[in-house]
Amino acid sequence: MFQPEFTKTTATLLDVVITNKKKSINSLKVRDLGLSDHYAQMLSIPVSEFSNIPYRIKKRQFSEANLQEFLYLLNQVTWQEVNVKSDINAKFSTFMDVFLHCYNNAFPIKTVHMRDTIKINGLLKESKFPAKQCSY
Repeated sequence: MFQPEFTKTTATLLDVVITNKKKSINSLKVRDLGLSDHYAQMLSIPVSEFSNIPYRIKKRQFSEANLQEFLYLLNQVTWQEVNVKSDINAKFSTFMDVFLHCYNNAFPIKTVHMRDTIKINGLLKESKFPAKQCSY
């Protein structure tokens, strides 16, 4: 963090704000939070009230059909490869490999494309800490 220096006649701040859009910053304020000798810098950037941003998530689908497939796959396992292991850690590791193989086949991870409308207005409220105005 960079610390601004305030005197009665001057104010110095060593932070740099870089943006790729001209006039994209409405205001820049420096806040003394009173918690340390460093100040917080707060930018006000205009955004539309609603954002319709596409994104992707990875998820598994759990349905009755998937559950029946999982149970079927588990019933097909003889568990012989687990039983032949003598070391308990090897048994557990082999069990988990077999179990996860069935689980991943019955409940595969799929990438889903989403597009949600998110209300942005009101997410960040103005701080109650006193501001020192800065020009840029």
